Amino acid sequence: MSDANARPTTIQLAGNAVPFFVKGIELFQAVSPKEAERISSLYAERRCVKGATIFSEGDPSDALYIVKEGLVKLVSVSEKGTETILHILKADEVFGELFLAEGQRPFSAVAIGAVVLTVISRENFLILLASVPTVSINFARLLSKRVMKVERGLAEFSHSWSYHRLAKVLLDLADKHGEEMPAGTLIALRLTHEDLANLIGTTRETVTTQINRFERMGLLSREDRQLILKKSRLTEFIHSEEMRLAQQ
Repeated sequence: MSDANARPTTIQLAGNAVPFFVKGIELFQAVSPKEAERISSLYAERRCVKGATIFSEGDPSDALYIVKEGLVKLVSVSEKGTETILHILKADEVFGELFLAEGQRPFSAVAIGAVVLTVISRENFLILLASVPTVSINFARLLSKRVMKVERGLAEFSHSWSYHRLAKVLLDLADKHGEEMPAGTLIALRLTHEDLANLIGTTRETVTTQINRFERMGLLSREDRQLILKKSRLTEFIHSEEMRLAQQ
């Protein structure tokens, strides 16, 4: 079995391990020291190499994951084999949260690079929900935000052109993974045009055409296969396109 398809190893941490979470993790915001001690006894750690499958579509929904280090992509594959990237997750973000509603994983999770994950089994998470009210409230808030984002995304997808979706995805990637530079905001990810196409539900050729168009318009530039955005100009472009579409 190749490294890319190998399952990550799991390391069970001792009950008195130092809690991993920080203020930036929404699921554990505002927990008390006593609650933090409770949480620290119920999680494990996984490490996986670049390209490793964390879980596959159809696998049992048996755990919640938090990205501790690295990047993870959530991927859905159609019956025709077309891949769609649903999300690219960075450190402190939660995924696999549908395990309370679905018995099987509805999509796959893959490590973009070397990744360290915090894992809470389904059984242990149910214990947390029952015994730590702060986590229950945070989890409900997290799910509500996810549902709202999905609904907005569906509305935008059905009422916008591919270039509009691409512009919004680029801004979102810049907000989550951007590094400010004199020339603009560098998206610190090496995404191919195929990856971007999979993020917005279009073809690689369409993305290539639009990236070239955005570059000619001065909305972005390229450096060593990475994109540098002019965020203010790209934002203005999106607003102008939304106004134009609304008037049609």
